[in-house]
Amino acid sequence: MTPRRAVALVLVAGLTAFLSRPALAWDPGTTHAGLTERALASSKFHATLAHDLGRALGSLEPLHLDMVALESNLARSLRFRLDALDPAGGYRPSPEGIATASAWVRAGAVLAKTPPERGRHHFFEPRTKSGLDDGPGLSGAVHVARLTLDDGATVRDSATGLAFDLQGMSALEWLRSQQNDLGLVAFFDQLVMSVSAREPAKRETALARALLALGGALAVLEDAGQPAFVRNDFRGEFLGHDAGSEFERFVSDRYGAVSLPPAIAPVSRADLDSYFTAADGLGLAQVTQRRFFSPGNLPRDFRCIPGQAPSEVATHVNQSLAFPEPNVPELDLRQSGRTRYVVRDGMRVLAYQRNGDRVRFFLDATVYEDMARQWLPKIEGYAAGLVDHLLRGKLQIVTAQNKAQVSLDGTLQPGGEVHLYWEDEEGLRTEVPGQEPHGASPWSFDVPPGARKVAAFVRGHDGSGALVAAVEARVP
Repeated sequence: MTPRRAVALVLVAGLTAFLSRPALAWDPGTTHAGLTERALASSKFHATLAHDLGRALGSLEPLHLDMVALESNLARSLRFRLDALDPAGGYRPSPEGIATASAWVRAGAVLAKTPPERGRHHFFEPRTKSGLDDGPGLSGAVHVARLTLDDGATVRDSATGLAFDLQGMSALEWLRSQQNDLGLVAFFDQLVMSVSAREPAKRETALARALLALGGALAVLEDAGQPAFVRNDFRGEFLGHDAGSEFERFVSDRYGAVSLPPAIAPVSRADLDSYFTAADGLGLAQVTQRRFFSPGNLPRDFRCIPGQAPSEVATHVNQSLAFPEPNVPELDLRQSGRTRYVVRDGMRVLAYQRNGDRVRFFLDATVYEDMARQWLPKIEGYAAGLVDHLLRGKLQIVTAQNKAQVSLDGTLQPGGEVHLYWEDEEGLRTEVPGQEPHGASPWSFDVPPGARKVAAFVRGHDGSGALVAAVEARVP
């Protein structure tokens, strides 16, 4: 610990008992769960489970996560986090570890913020592609000290970075990180296991874990639709009020988990990164940053000068902005005490009011209502698009006369893997030796007599990035 940090911790320790830990990002139990459910309903999620993975009920298929099949430390951690979920949310598994496919995804979106400090890795500033960075550091020291008192974290934890010090990986880095048990590594690994594991219980557990990771990935993207997360604004949004983000409380109270507005059509993007940022400027993080303010980077309040031209006022105000967009047009300052609004794309994005010769800027319930009503459907559309992107790989298996041909809808780049498995009457699967995946599909395999089912997966890259495609089918 540096001397400066040690001094800061001592100075703030007496104050932290009065501060409550802020909620980080969209409220997990309501907003994230609702956004994720809307995204799944708008995507091809149900059809993929029903037609490709042999789950007849699709999103309503009950899946059992067998804790006995997991490594002991993982089982203890996962059981503790799942047991902490709200039973009223509709996504907590039964005491036996059973939930529907869609409930596992929603549970993953909630667990992505459990504990809340995991959300430090959900920040993404699209211009620099960086994560949360609290440069001045004192607020970070305040927060670390608060965790020390509230959560039992020690000063040693604070010094070694085990407590949250307002720094984090970027959202894209976190999605791909091996440290993220609800990220893309876990999603792809478990999706492979869901068709390749020998025992049925292990395959079902793997599919449930893959869906948890899918929900975790969606939660990261959904946060790119919250302005504070793309404008590096932890201080103003979460430390400015004892109860955390006013905007997120508004959305949670106004819509809950089931009353969110419906999603727009799934947004199709070229690859994973472009859902956040891309050269065309249409990544969700980019569009959110351009359209909205957040509490920590509003225009500075200013004093009116009699006779000053409106254009000069706008220029003066915009010079105080931390980001080039959105900017402030000419203001209507004729009437003192009246709240007026800056409107962008049909949404009121900023409130302002003149009182005497002082003009202040703020965000209020009217701004939040416009943002929520018009922006939440777009966040859901991006999330639905990401579901379709991650499940885009489509395989077909044709079996005849103890031969199987596996076909991929698309092109697998060099270095990919293709594997086929046959299943006996007891549900046990064994890998079938076959051809190396040279050239385009279909790939041919010999199927042993007596096989009840065949299943296959492809893993590698296509023109849109990392790819896992999985399928299973009955043998005629």
